[in-house]
Amino acid sequence: MQFSLHPGVLGARGRVSVLVARTAVNIRRSRALLAAADTAVRIARRIRRPKFAGGSDRPDSAPQELGHPRVLRTWAKMKNGALPTNGVRRRWVGPGRGGPCSGCGDIIAVHETEFEVDFRDALLLRFHRDCFKMWQSFDGARG
Repeated sequence: MQFSLHPGVLGARGRVSVLVARTAVNIRRSRALLAAADTAVRIARRIRRPKFAGGSDRPDSAPQELGHPRVLRTWAKMKNGALPTNGVRRRWVGPGRGGPCSGCGDIIAVHETEFEVDFRDALLLRFHRDCFKMWQSFDGARG
């Protein structure tokens, strides 16, 4: 849509209406460019940060850095989908109170650090430091 302005042909109102029409065209063009740029950014983010955990050739093999049995048990629960990651409201850190770890099932001793994850639906998970790191790695990988 091209407009030509000849000062002698159009009056003041005509020039304003032409400017308004050009502005509307430019706004539509800008919105289309923004939508295309937003789509390109989303695609680039998916390419840089794919949403999967692990990275071995075998689909169900444990990562090599799982040295401690606690971490391995937590990894197994996460792999099976037994521990949620969506809907986290708050995360707390403090001294252990002698309760069981939600990841590995072992008792979190008083001299150990306890990580609590509070969910929106009133679910509360408690972890050892290493179990929490494993849970957090799955949490980050999902989104």
